[in-house]
Amino acid sequence: MKPMKWVPWFCFLLVTAGLLMGASAVSAQTAPEGGTGLTKSPEAEAYDQKALKKLQAMNPEEVAELDKKLAEALTLFYDREYARALPIFREISDTVETMDVAFWLGSCAAKAGETDLAIQKFQDMLAVDPSLHRVRLELATVYFRLGRYAEARRELNSVLEAEPPEPVRENIEKLLASIEAKTRKLYGNFRASFGVQRDRNVSSGPDQASIEIPENRGTLNLTEDQQALRDWVAVLSMSGNALYDIGDRRGLMWNSTGVVYNTRNASNAQFDFLHWRVTTGPWWVTPRSIFKMPLGYAENLYEHDHLFDTWDVGPSYEYFIKPSFSLKGTFVYARDTYEPNDPLPLDNKTGQDNLKRTYELAANFYLNNRRDILTFAVSHDDVNAKENRFSYDAMNWSVAYFKQFRMFDWDMEFYGRYKYTFKQYETNALLWPPGYDRADKRHNLYLVLSRNIGEHYFASLSYNMIDNESNTELYDFEKYIYGFSVGYKF
Repeated sequence: MKPMKWVPWFCFLLVTAGLLMGASAVSAQTAPEGGTGLTKSPEAEAYDQKALKKLQAMNPEEVAELDKKLAEALTLFYDREYARALPIFREISDTVETMDVAFWLGSCAAKAGETDLAIQKFQDMLAVDPSLHRVRLELATVYFRLGRYAEARRELNSVLEAEPPEPVRENIEKLLASIEAKTRKLYGNFRASFGVQRDRNVSSGPDQASIEIPENRGTLNLTEDQQALRDWVAVLSMSGNALYDIGDRRGLMWNSTGVVYNTRNASNAQFDFLHWRVTTGPWWVTPRSIFKMPLGYAENLYEHDHLFDTWDVGPSYEYFIKPSFSLKGTFVYARDTYEPNDPLPLDNKTGQDNLKRTYELAANFYLNNRRDILTFAVSHDDVNAKENRFSYDAMNWSVAYFKQFRMFDWDMEFYGRYKYTFKQYETNALLWPPGYDRADKRHNLYLVLSRNIGEHYFASLSYNMIDNESNTELYDFEKYIYGFSVGYKF
């Protein structure tokens, strides 16, 4: 049998296999006209003709063997056996290489992880025919996977200039957006909300007018301000952060944050509170860990007067054992300095000046593509104040859960946290006799349900319960807060 009789069959197999070959995610195209779907220029057609002339010079057995190898390689390719298909495509390409064979070889090499070979093949094809936009898209995809974003962007923009079909243009724009996200140097967010709360105990005081001091030391009669008071409270909350990537992707970064929290009481302005805080410091980010070293400063105003300020440093290290599970350790060293507003010894607050050390270990579970986050944490507070009655050790146990979900076709978010604290003071409270060292047990439950409205707005319902059980009755109280707020975020 003459070689010419086998050549059409080999060519037919090239065309048929090409029709079966689907476009990649980034290079979705309309149905190809033939071959691999490559629209070829006269230069590319000439390249194929040279390969076909070489094929025509081969004997029937050699053509039949190539036919068999091509069928085997394509079968393996579609079965995703790329490592097995690659050497067969290499052998075919070394013998007879059309533009279609070069494209299959490059595509298989890319999927098998042989990125240098894939890039070389795609570049060789574009050197012959720069108008092969599908090849250029495949090359851009390889560059993207390698993190060579400037080269990927260049190839994608070149295809956009050729005005490709709408599906292709949409996919290119998605990939360009991904490149923009991965190459950005500055990341930021901001969140602000305003709402109203019903606080059943704005003073955090006991629900009784008088307290008997042990050992018959008399009765402590509380003023109205010292007892539990109910009030409506307006709340303004704002927070934001800016993260700057100093080097390459990940590595050294710098993060700064700011927080403002302000409450105004309708009937008890003496309990108005303002807190603001800023932090700044480096991050070191690797594929499996994040180390942070923030330095912070905060001021607290109570009853419109300066109460105390805080300097702190809080290094933390989070290590991802799995993408869905991490352990995080945090140490915070803080100094609180109170304002000596009142010259009277009993009212002067400088005795509360303190150094605080906090040690925390947390286990974090990131589930459902981070739409569910579960955190268990344990921490220890060591507070050393100027006056022993303000010094204490505390153990804290907490569990928190965050969830994103849809309900009634709404984008919803839920956050819940329960925290239990046992606080042991070094000595007794003021006016209490020696030997009655103060100890508090606190239960704190906080729940928030939010609905996202559009891209930037939200509305939230919240509930906060604080139950402080103390062996010193003056500090035994319950507090329930119900809130509603609306806000803006980006």
